Amino acid sequence: MKKIPDESLPEFSGAERAARRWDVVVTVILASLLLLPIPFVQFRSWPENRLILERPVLPWSTFRVCYQPLEGGPPVEELYRFQGLGRLAAQNLSALSPLAVESSELPFLQWQRQPEIALHELHHKGGLLHVAVRWQPIAAYPVKMLKDAWQAHPLGSHGGGAKR
Repeated sequence: MKKIPDESLPEFSGAERAARRWDVVVTVILASLLLLPIPFVQFRSWPENRLILERPVLPWSTFRVCYQPLEGGPPVEELYRFQGLGRLAAQNLSALSPLAVESSELPFLQWQRQPEIALHELHHKGGLLHVAVRWQPIAAYPVKMLKDAWQAHPLGSHGGGAKR
């Protein structure tokens, strides 16, 4: 029996094999970088434990808490920065977590230069702002965002199938 050459399997030269190996190595390195943990900060209302905001912490990350003091006077804007390894470095010593924000007007939280987030629960219910930094893999953040968005969808996890 005569062997018919299989033209669907091309033979690769040494340079092509090296390029394929390089592609595999780079893919493995990039995939492993996505598994590296980095710090993420979570802002939650306390004691309700409702998530207000979650963001990755970088060395230049900052946030502001803006409120109107109960005793009057000009509005207060407290600036908070992060140190290395995601540790919170407050500008004043009174900043403990959870933060008690006593304001005569609606207080606001501003992450970096993004739009302000109104802290309704803290103002109306007298709650506190709990700030926690935790480490998680980089790839887990978008997966968690998708999961939270799916659970918050009006149809939720019960789907929109026909009812019997």
